[in-house]
Amino acid sequence: MMKRLTLVDGNSLLFRAYYATAYPGAKILQTSTGIYTNAVFAFSNMLDKIIELADSHMLIAFDTGKPTKRHLAYENYKAGRKEMPEELVQQIPLIHELIKYLGIKEFSYEGYEADDIIGTLAKEAESKGYLVDVYSSDRDLLQLVSDKITVHMLKSGMKVVDHYTPAALFERYGLTHEQFVDLKALMGDASDNIPGVPGVGEKTAVSLLQTYGTLENMIAKKDEIKGKLGENIRTYHEQALFSKELSTIDCKTPLPFVVEDIEIQPVDEESLVNFYKRLELKQLVIGFRKKDTLFTVDQSSEFNFKELTEESDLKLILKENLAIHFEFSEFNYHKAELWGIGISNGKDHYYVSKETLLQSDALKDYLKNSQFEKYAYDYKAQKVFLMWQGLELNAVTYDLLLAAYIIKSSIGKEDFTAIAQSFEINHLSYDEEIYGKGAKKGLPEDKALYQSHIAKKASIIYELKDKTLVTIKEREQLHLLNEVEIPLSDVIADMEFQGVYVDQNELKTQTKNLEERIDNLRREIIELAGVDFNVDSPKQLGDVLFETLGLPNGKKTKTGYSTDAEVLNDLADKHPVVDKVLQYRQLTKLYSTYLIGIKDSIFPDGKVHTIFNQALTLTGRLSSLEPNLQNIPIRTEEGRQIRKLFVPSDKNYLVGADYSQIELRVLADMADVKELKHAFETGLDIHTSTAQKVFHVETVDSEQRRRAKAVNFGIIYGIGSWSLSQDINVTVSEAEKFIEKYLEVYPEIKKYMKDIVEFAKSHGYVETIMKRRRYIPELESKVYAVREFGKRTSLNAPIQGSAADIIKVAMIKLHEYLVKNKKKSKLILQVHDELILDVVPEELEEMEKKVPEIMKTAFPLNVELSTSCDTGKTWYELK
Repeated sequence: MMKRLTLVDGNSLLFRAYYATAYPGAKILQTSTGIYTNAVFAFSNMLDKIIELADSHMLIAFDTGKPTKRHLAYENYKAGRKEMPEELVQQIPLIHELIKYLGIKEFSYEGYEADDIIGTLAKEAESKGYLVDVYSSDRDLLQLVSDKITVHMLKSGMKVVDHYTPAALFERYGLTHEQFVDLKALMGDASDNIPGVPGVGEKTAVSLLQTYGTLENMIAKKDEIKGKLGENIRTYHEQALFSKELSTIDCKTPLPFVVEDIEIQPVDEESLVNFYKRLELKQLVIGFRKKDTLFTVDQSSEFNFKELTEESDLKLILKENLAIHFEFSEFNYHKAELWGIGISNGKDHYYVSKETLLQSDALKDYLKNSQFEKYAYDYKAQKVFLMWQGLELNAVTYDLLLAAYIIKSSIGKEDFTAIAQSFEINHLSYDEEIYGKGAKKGLPEDKALYQSHIAKKASIIYELKDKTLVTIKEREQLHLLNEVEIPLSDVIADMEFQGVYVDQNELKTQTKNLEERIDNLRREIIELAGVDFNVDSPKQLGDVLFETLGLPNGKKTKTGYSTDAEVLNDLADKHPVVDKVLQYRQLTKLYSTYLIGIKDSIFPDGKVHTIFNQALTLTGRLSSLEPNLQNIPIRTEEGRQIRKLFVPSDKNYLVGADYSQIELRVLADMADVKELKHAFETGLDIHTSTAQKVFHVETVDSEQRRRAKAVNFGIIYGIGSWSLSQDINVTVSEAEKFIEKYLEVYPEIKKYMKDIVEFAKSHGYVETIMKRRRYIPELESKVYAVREFGKRTSLNAPIQGSAADIIKVAMIKLHEYLVKNKKKSKLILQVHDELILDVVPEELEEMEKKVPEIMKTAFPLNVELSTSCDTGKTWYELK
């Protein structure tokens, strides 16, 4: 059997990998510390498929980036090429590290290109009887095609590949592989800046070579070629010969090794997996472990644990300071199955089944007991699950999820295993490896596999407790864990379990009305377009707008014309159909996301029980899921109508108290802005006051107030002149002057903006008033747009994060008041700066007074906090 050699054009694969994952509109993959990884991820996947097809010998060739003999012969060679994106430059060392762990040889040679290395090895291998496979997207390499050399041209990663043998090449181009370099010599190549012959494209070049065979034969008979083509060939024939010289691959590059030296080596499994983990490339870890039978999922042989089923055994181990972990079948613990409980004291580790929990009085009493301190991961989830079972969980004094979140807010988006890895614990498998995913997710047949996994999580909670607390104490953040986040878990658990009633008659009415409006709009759109099409299809809509109706400025993407909101808004005055499409999209989103989403989330008790994510956002704010009650749109009347669905318990009222301009007040406090503080202290309308000072007027009209309001709130988010110009409908120059005037009026804000960015640059993070940190790796980026985002984040994070801290403290204090005074009224929702309660009639007057009072005094600022309070029978009525 013939040996095979695989040769890969590393630069070509690298660029393919990067641009396949960095197209316009794509969010480029990064680690939580800001390291770009999209090219590494795609390169690894593509290379993995090539390795699967390879035999025993393989090499990846790279350019050096230094001048080659072609550059020396022609100074314009490859001139004018765009610089490599900085995001890709940063990943190149990682690509080389990856290749090393995969056991593949790579090579670059100063003075030569990757093509020359590939050509030399391909011809050497061919002469020694090897079959050769070349992978690239560079057509230059097609000149290497022969009976034993196949060139695989990558068109869309490894999904679409054209395989060129001599027969396939002739079928595609009508040329032999020997003629292919002549083709480029005649056509030239704009990407390499090879001149060729002016006026000769691919079709003409192919015709000439089919007639004359070679470039040299054509030149010898150049006088018989008629017209402008012949004139150009006679004028530029020497340029064509020179172009051929530049285009010809050097197959005699002096390499310091031979084909036999590039045998594929064993994969460095441990280093490769740790590399993937370091770059937070979870799917690559899982993919590698699945295919590699030598690198199996960690198992009970490495980790000793015991399953406890007997009451007597449980009584022996249930003592103070245990780590307790509940493993759920899905994210939504309100309706999840409990797959088991892990327990650990740091030395001994145990597994307990759900059945044992429900039968064991000892375990139930232990979980309820307020005297025994316990450690957990996502304490709130465990508490809520037990509440649904009629059980209690008390005295959780440490939560790994919350501790990790305080140390690094971006970590909250990760799962248990990724969080463990961030603290250098790498021996825990991913859940997906144990349980599978999607429709196939479930408990494996091997009980020891999942029991060990669950017990091991408890052991890691115990192990990381002291390590994380050391960091938290060093940063003076212990109060955030002990006085804010863990007490808040109790508050939110009660809120989630309490839930919010949905008026299902109102839901049916709104659903029917919206369905009718959507159907009518769909018919109107088709009528205005003059052609029947699927209005929900962006591709068909794009074709209708830009081809059928001929609207201007169509931008094509990989899947057709772009029809995003920005594009449609720009076209709104070009054709009446566009406004109808915008209305249609708005209503269909309300229908699917909210009306249907809420309907599907209603529990048998007639309520929705949302999940408040306590450790997700980078700012410290809470977010809401299943359903998301924080993002119900309120800028349109249709959106506000959704709030009519949410009602109190029978005969009760909803009371909503909202912080007024809390972020501006925090800014006034943090930056010590005298004029702002004075305006707040004296009860002035802050936007009117700002407009008076900026415009130098006593009487402020509505437009001036609107502009002042835009910059008052925009400054918190580091708004730039371009964004402000869009918001207040002025030129960029006018917006820039407006910001300058504003900062003259409030010089302390200007100083604060400068100082906070400098602090972030020197420390790598910013802090809230309660010392919650937000790390800003973007400030270190070499990419201007990323750095500017980092600056805006530096300005905004301390303000928005401080507002989030204050409302969390308010929630805790309000909850304490309700519990201590045995009130029947319940806190049921938190939405941004608003708290909503389900209030019994006899407590209504008290709550209307007490809730705003508790919120106003939640945290001592130098600027008084202000709240408003509303009462109603639906959420809609709370203005």
